[in-house]
Amino acid sequence: MSSAFSEEYVAVYDLLYGDKHYRKEADFVLARLKDVCSGSLNALLDIGCGTGTHAHCFADHGINVQGVDISEEMIALAIHRNDSCKTSSLVRFCQGDVRSFELPETFDAAVALFHVFSYLTQLADIETALRQVRKHLNVGAPFLFDYWYAGAILRDGVTHREREAENDNWHVHRVTDPFWDPEQDLVRVNFHVTAVKKKTGVTHSWHEEHPMRYFEPSFLEETLSRTGFKAVKHGEWLSEVAPKPGALGAYVVAIAV
Repeated sequence: MSSAFSEEYVAVYDLLYGDKHYRKEADFVLARLKDVCSGSLNALLDIGCGTGTHAHCFADHGINVQGVDISEEMIALAIHRNDSCKTSSLVRFCQGDVRSFELPETFDAAVALFHVFSYLTQLADIETALRQVRKHLNVGAPFLFDYWYAGAILRDGVTHREREAENDNWHVHRVTDPFWDPEQDLVRVNFHVTAVKKKTGVTHSWHEEHPMRYFEPSFLEETLSRTGFKAVKHGEWLSEVAPKPGALGAYVVAIAV
């Protein structure tokens, strides 16, 4: 698994993804979970929770949420912001690796969003992570995670991108230079980031590489079946249609058996 986001990247993470439709995504995910949930959905495990925005969107529905993230810096931000959120009593956060985290309870459902499983580039890590999630779920509990769909990469390849964002504190420019590694089913996403602290004029520049694995639905179904799950649905992200070339984001819903 690739390392956690750098400390510099975490500082501007929420700014770079400020236009992400967290509430729309959370509502969509909950609807898909409830479609297949055999019982009540009172306790949700949010793996790769980042700074906690999805977690609080889930909690708005009256659900108790446990967030877990590999990044200590992300979790520190999530905990810092928690007290100012109206749903703070329903949300908890802890640092942990999806392959090895340990919690004392089991949950009614789990999610892993923003391509957490695409960061797992080795089959052994994927299987270890899935078994760890399964250990924390009740029988019949649904698990949804999103991923990079292989069909989109195979048809369209990868493209150079640039993004700028700013708020009162920062102006950030990010260049994304991906390198496609088809032999490994990977895209090596290279971020080149320049962030200017407005109050001081100090410029921070850095580069980091995020290897991301893309998947075929059949591969995920077979891997889920070996690790205590049954896949019940694949879809294009934020849609109920099947994954298709042209749409990179996809999701799978599986049931703990």
